[in-house]
Amino acid sequence: MTTARPRRSARRLLAGSAAVAASAVLASLAVVPGAAARIPAPPLPAAPAATGSTAEQTGESIETLGRNIADQTTGTGTGPSVYTGTGAGPSRYVALGDSYAAVGRIAPGSWGGGPAACVRTDDAYPVVVARGLGVGTFVNASCGGAVADDFWTPGRTGAPPQFEALDAGTDLVSLTIGGNDVGFAAVILACAVRPNIATELRPMVDGATGTIAKGFDVSTGCADVIDRQAAEALETLDGRMDSVYRGIAERSPNARVVTVGYLAAVPEDDQIIRESPACAPFMAISREERAKVRGFQESVNRVVREAAERNGATVVIPDEPGRSMCASPETRWVDFTGLDTGAVPVHPTPAGHAHVANRVLAALG
Repeated sequence: MTTARPRRSARRLLAGSAAVAASAVLASLAVVPGAAARIPAPPLPAAPAATGSTAEQTGESIETLGRNIADQTTGTGTGPSVYTGTGAGPSRYVALGDSYAAVGRIAPGSWGGGPAACVRTDDAYPVVVARGLGVGTFVNASCGGAVADDFWTPGRTGAPPQFEALDAGTDLVSLTIGGNDVGFAAVILACAVRPNIATELRPMVDGATGTIAKGFDVSTGCADVIDRQAAEALETLDGRMDSVYRGIAERSPNARVVTVGYLAAVPEDDQIIRESPACAPFMAISREERAKVRGFQESVNRVVREAAERNGATVVIPDEPGRSMCASPETRWVDFTGLDTGAVPVHPTPAGHAHVANRVLAALG
């Protein structure tokens, strides 16, 4: 009996530390504006090395990141990342979307070209798909933190409108968008970060994470963010997605469009959350609120699927169970802190991106 309180306290401390670490790394995706410009087209990058010395991989990653920052500073590297492929598959493949398309392993040797703040990596699913198809030209316009409006207007990273990557010769487009529009990050902050932070420190955390909350007020609590704020955003996402598909059709009328939804971050069974140390931050909210989080992620994929089907796109919703943030590190496709897999917090792991790429390649036949 005397050990119950210390155990609960230790668990809460662990959850709070994990939540702060996750929010801090997510906040590091916030942005430095720059001017838009096309870049030369080097060969499509090979898959990041799974082996090799840390020194070798770190050197490669630092060199690429340094070049990205230098290009962004001079205004020569703020646009899409453009690569040439073997030419055996589609002639011009353009990847659009947010961080679930752009960001994979933040680890030595994996950082790809393009604006540093977009955090494009060479193991993210669009790059894997481009390699698998043997495309002629691969144009990666995806960018961490993107919302649908960034397709028409410059993003917060300073990247130009993603639609500028499209043209009449584009014959394949992949698309992952909508999560930021409806407050995915705000839900995580309100339901798994703030509840684990001491009350007196919450204003400081709110200020530090305000950029990734993207206009949602996480101080109102988990239930309000999901039931009111995210619900209102979901109601408008349908129309916004229809506009996205019209924009693609206008610019690339002959392109096949593949819409990719979101991996399941939270498991379908609450028992899994309760038993998983990796998901300890979610134990600071009620069982009813955890059910709301699950319902929210299902609603996002439902809206994405229905809009894609309504507009004639091929749909891939890679939300198979058993691979959530609560799974063991070797099997999870989304990671809460990223510490076990090298992923950005609450983002796809390298294995998750590989799975999504396989689903896309299978859908394309």
